[in-house]
Amino acid sequence: MKEILTERPNLFEPNVYITMCVEITGKICPDKLTAAIKEAYKANEATMSRIILEHGVAYYEKLSVSGCKTMITDKNWIELVKENEKNPFAIDEGELVRTFVIPSETDTQIMIMAHHLAGDGKSIIYFIRDIMSALAEIPLTYKPLALLTRNSFSKTNLSIPAKLYVHYCNRKWKNAVFTWQDYYGLHNKYWETFSSDIKYKTLSVAETEQIIEKAKQIGCSVNSYLVTMFLQKYQKKCEVGIPVSIRENKNEAMSNLTSGISINYQFDTKKTFAENAIKVHRMIKRKLQQKRVFVLKFLAELPATLIDAVLLNTYNCYSDRLAEQTAKIMEYSGKTRDLGITNLTELDIPILYGNYEIKNIIFVPPAVSYSNNIIGISTVNGKMTFSFHNMAGHYETLSQNES
Repeated sequence: MKEILTERPNLFEPNVYITMCVEITGKICPDKLTAAIKEAYKANEATMSRIILEHGVAYYEKLSVSGCKTMITDKNWIELVKENEKNPFAIDEGELVRTFVIPSETDTQIMIMAHHLAGDGKSIIYFIRDIMSALAEIPLTYKPLALLTRNSFSKTNLSIPAKLYVHYCNRKWKNAVFTWQDYYGLHNKYWETFSSDIKYKTLSVAETEQIIEKAKQIGCSVNSYLVTMFLQKYQKKCEVGIPVSIRENKNEAMSNLTSGISINYQFDTKKTFAENAIKVHRMIKRKLQQKRVFVLKFLAELPATLIDAVLLNTYNCYSDRLAEQTAKIMEYSGKTRDLGITNLTELDIPILYGNYEIKNIIFVPPAVSYSNNIIGISTVNGKMTFSFHNMAGHYETLSQNES
């Protein structure tokens, strides 16, 4: 059994679902594709585990049979997201992923909706590769979980204020313990009010190449160029959250190996786009050097059940002064981030698998509670796709102006 530390906020977060819509060229037998998905489940410890919650400790426990689901449907994938997000994932029974096969007379779609405890965006990309490999009858390799532990941060030091706050929390927290009843109750209460609003746009190869070339000419990364592009549209000072992969040694396990940084910036209309992009690029680069795993170290040091209390407090399912304070520090309440931008870049898996070809993958990150406008970016076959994920009726949206 492996303890959940840095992923603890995902345990009670009610909207922590990663969605991938995979477009495959050609008509595929739905039963054959379903069998391939089940083989992919067997090949990953994450999809062969359930979450145990005992006396305030949460951990993964291996199962002999996967609790993840596979279904064949003719529904639109965005409508499937809206339906399924309202049904709590039974993570206590091993339901960490739901996969839907959507056949048609021309192309085939696979819609994967994964709880964040199944892994990060990269994890789901590797899971897609497993599905496609099994479909093409290519043998799969079993991949164990690769969770972060306290030893993962032995060389990382918290700032003095962060150390003092961690010490204060560990001394003051009353060690309240929450149960699966709290998990299901919070989820059901949240989705009585909210509903996902998802839009997406795929650029042409020429449009994608133009962005890459412009970034090269400016002297910044493509990611910095894209962040600047959205800051220009936002037209006010805002905080931008940027997830950062911390995978090492070509680790391709389904695990949540993502940290995050944030920058505060307002696009300066008196300067050129290039000048703004260079400044954004330098800010991101500096943060990556300074605080790559800071947030994970901070989470690992806090009392685990206090993190649960933060989520419950955020949605008025639990009242506690320390939880309320910590919710503000973690940006779950009060001022939340204006933008969350996740760029998976050019996907590092093959496109062709025997007679089967991946045409596109639309990546929709979770609309997590600490960011307002969530943008996902993926590039397949030289085409960049943007998704815009917001909670209808709550967050202001950029998707109306994405063009």
